[in-house]
Amino acid sequence: MKLFGKAKEIVYRSKDQEDFEKAKGLLAEAGISFDPVEYEEVPACGCGGKVDPRKFMNGGKTVPTRIYRIEVERQDKAAAEAALDGNVQPVRAYGYGI
Repeated sequence: MKLFGKAKEIVYRSKDQEDFEKAKGLLAEAGISFDPVEYEEVPACGCGGKVDPRKFMNGGKTVPTRIYRIEVERQDKAAAEAALDGNVQPVRAYGYGI
């Protein structure tokens, strides 16, 4: 969501690129305007926010995590969720809390 300007609502979040492409196509067919975000870095967390969780994987190599997200205008959220429902993996399947 943006801090200033028009407020957006997240309707889709996934780690699967093929599913992300399918979700974008479904929203385009429904005529809903959306903002796709194709890369979102994992925030540093841990003791005091000094520990990067990606450094524990693959012998300490930093591995970027791709998270695909789609945001829509607040008034289009219900229509977007209806278009995506049952056609792509639900947001909750990846354990994301929105």
